[in-house]
Amino acid sequence: MTTPADVGTVDTSKLLDLTSPAARAVMWLFVFSNFLYAFVTINEVKHPEPVLLAVLIVNSAVILLVREHADPFPMLWTVAILAAVASSTVLVAFQLPDVGPPGRASWHLGSNLWMLFFLAMRRRPGAAWVGYGIMAAITFSWSLSVGRGTLDAVYLLDTHAAILFVATLFALNLRRTARSINEFELRAVGSAIEAAEGATSAQIRKRRVVELRASAAHLLESLVNDGPPVDAPTKRGYATAEALLRDGVRGRSLMNPRIAAASTAARERGVEVTLLDDRGQGLATGDAMVRLSEITVEQLDGLSGGSVTVRLAPKGRRVAVSIVTSDATAHTRIELDDDGRRHSDDD
Repeated sequence: MTTPADVGTVDTSKLLDLTSPAARAVMWLFVFSNFLYAFVTINEVKHPEPVLLAVLIVNSAVILLVREHADPFPMLWTVAILAAVASSTVLVAFQLPDVGPPGRASWHLGSNLWMLFFLAMRRRPGAAWVGYGIMAAITFSWSLSVGRGTLDAVYLLDTHAAILFVATLFALNLRRTARSINEFELRAVGSAIEAAEGATSAQIRKRRVVELRASAAHLLESLVNDGPPVDAPTKRGYATAEALLRDGVRGRSLMNPRIAAASTAARERGVEVTLLDDRGQGLATGDAMVRLSEITVEQLDGLSGGSVTVRLAPKGRRVAVSIVTSDATAHTRIELDDDGRRHSDDD
């Protein structure tokens, strides 16, 4: 099935619309909440400076997460997110109180978890779990270093692991949905192209039938109805009709009214005319086709015998059109470029 190469693809970012105004509003709310938690709990930490630096790092990273880019999320950006998770965890964890529940002072765990959540959404679930592992390792190291033990670290991290697990499953389902949407779109576009091609083919067939009727129907009817004897002029008429039909197939893009009329007149004078379209379309502009027609008609009108071959070359060739004429006295070749202009001798 034919499909265009530029069909857009849907990924999880487009399904979630992470670059929409609503998503950016949520992002700024996230940024605000980070600042709020950091400042509200600033008296609960040992030193405020590392915590404020962590806020800046996390908020910078989340802005990167909602930047528009086809999934999967770029690896360089992914490394930056993981670096933000690691550095912010180090900066905040070792400033938390050594005893008692850290409460909102451990805001960095939730913020980093939601960054890892959306990293998983953007087709980097493995990297998201690596980030969680880094965050967990740092948190365990802090908990053990201040004598809290492993259980306190587990209490801080267990719900975050569950949320990231849900994010991973959600991302897999979204990816499956995106794949189904893309397949449906490709089938729909392919069907539309096939329908358009079918309609175009039908129009071409109808046009060919009209041309056949105009050029050959009366001759065929004359043969069927036992018309007048086939003399030399009648034979020339048959040959001219056959040549026009052949030109319509082999030299389709050259068959404008001026060239068709000049070709018919030349054939009636005994000139052998061959029109070849190896390009499948005319020259790029109307002016180029006008120049091509003028030069071709000039060559056809100038002969009373011999042969003329006009060929449209495939696109990309240096010579777009070649016109070769031959009679008893001369053999000439004219070459035209894509603009329908003659190549100079220097070309």
